[in-house]
Amino acid sequence: MSAVASHSPRIGIEANAPDFLRGVITGSYALGKAIQALKPDVIVLQSAHWVTTFTWYVTCQPRHHGNCVSDELPDLIPGQPYDRPGDPAFGAQLVDALKAKDLLAERNTTEHYKWDYGTFVPLQYLDPAQRIPVVTMGTCIMADLDECYRVGQAVQDAAQKSGKRVVFVASSALSHKLVRDPAAWPLQAHQQLDRDYLALLDAGKLAEARRALDGYATETKVEMGGRNLASMLGALDGVAPARLAGAEYGEYGPSSGAGHTNYGVRVQ
Repeated sequence: MSAVASHSPRIGIEANAPDFLRGVITGSYALGKAIQALKPDVIVLQSAHWVTTFTWYVTCQPRHHGNCVSDELPDLIPGQPYDRPGDPAFGAQLVDALKAKDLLAERNTTEHYKWDYGTFVPLQYLDPAQRIPVVTMGTCIMADLDECYRVGQAVQDAAQKSGKRVVFVASSALSHKLVRDPAAWPLQAHQQLDRDYLALLDAGKLAEARRALDGYATETKVEMGGRNLASMLGALDGVAPARLAGAEYGEYGPSSGAGHTNYGVRVQ
């Protein structure tokens, strides 16, 4: 499966989440159950909030543990604990796969590294038991969408070489023209463009979705310029449309003018 998952900081602590995001939370749990049912060996999550400048970094720690603090909104996520297994061997294979595509990539092995909220928030819903090994990736701000697509291809290459069952998760909003009202919806036109884009995934039209991404991301200000969505598409590169099954989980909801949902494309 290759998926996009919401990481709105307003769902960082479920008990404090506003009513207008309850449908998104329901979807986060539902996507998680679908992922768990696949019995993956590892989740690879690329966060829109781990921003790198030049290099694609991949976590290779044997265990991820610490407390997540949102630097943007420390009142919403003041220090939430996490303790999950990593997969250093797969992380190393992913770095090798990235380098094989002539991409600048390195291992992140420091024991002092702490998760950003774009990593922490979705995983607490996708795998509440904290059992599935996780490898996380940053998002390189200097990479264009074609490079990000190749990053997704590298995830697929590493999965095939390792023989492991891998789920790729792009932690990202869709439309992302932010405003200061927490409950504000995206512009109506941007909501429709979000829906139109998901409809391409529903139909298995991944090549068309890749061609449309540049214009869609520019018009709606997709988070991180659509880089995470490009990686999501790349992870499905070459898979026949007949083998793809796309589904939205829960509801599409607002967060400060951005469009949030949980969506997965399963490879059958």
